[in-house]
Amino acid sequence: MTTRILPSFTLILPTSIEETIKLVAEYRGKAKILAGGTDVLVLMKNGMIAPKALIKIGKVKELHFIKCSLKKGLRLGPLATIRDIERSAKIGDMYPLMVEAARAFGNIQIQNMATVGGNICNASPAGDMIIPLLAMNAEIELMASGRKKTLKLMEFFSGPGKSVLKPNEILVGIKARPLSQRYGSCFIKISRTAEDLSKISVATVLTVRNTKFRDVRLSLGSVAPTPIKAVNTENYLEGREVSEKVIDEAVAIACNEIKPISDNRSTAKYRKEVAGVVIKRAIKKALDRRSIQ
Repeated sequence: MTTRILPSFTLILPTSIEETIKLVAEYRGKAKILAGGTDVLVLMKNGMIAPKALIKIGKVKELHFIKCSLKKGLRLGPLATIRDIERSAKIGDMYPLMVEAARAFGNIQIQNMATVGGNICNASPAGDMIIPLLAMNAEIELMASGRKKTLKLMEFFSGPGKSVLKPNEILVGIKARPLSQRYGSCFIKISRTAEDLSKISVATVLTVRNTKFRDVRLSLGSVAPTPIKAVNTENYLEGREVSEKVIDEAVAIACNEIKPISDNRSTAKYRKEVAGVVIKRAIKKALDRRSIQ
């Protein structure tokens, strides 16, 4: 068995958002934020990154919260763990696809360590929590010295493992609008094992009014350089009659929006073929799950 040793680094433990931002700015991109460590430490062990410092933010209590209400929707602190989300009754009632994604996220040990903020900032095309948040039209809040800005989550990713996060910024919040029971939703992940990264993942949120699709959101993971929203498919479904024919046509459009690659988890051909099956299944499950009012 090969023993992997981490490169030397300075460990810093800030206790406030302000202190964290100051440290990030001082290191000018040569430090890494450490939350649960399930991504950063693996990258360091594999020699893919070698930061001069790790800024461990576990003691920054302002970043660990879950707020969920019918009036204001969802507010997540980046330190909310995957297990926190999976066990939240309020999130389960309003955003069941988030709980589905949390349950598909590795094993219990990983769920207890991994954070939603870390999953977002790792910017993996296969990020399990990113896909349902995209389907919820989530926004994120970034903060630098003296200023905060809000960004659509879909605008955050710029490439595999890359984002628009600046060296002097940190993620401080995630938010999404309320989803009433008139909406149906679904998250499906296909992977080699329950604990593996996805070969493909799909999330959808939708409702129906007067027998027509309305407010359709469809997002996919592991099928492009970044997590994506299938915007052309969403636009096609909007206002169309709910029918098998329309769903099949939407699936065909969605399959043309993806650009899968072959890697050690799957082939591009497999992803392309399975995508259509999973997308159709997700749309139908979301239709079945909505409350007809």
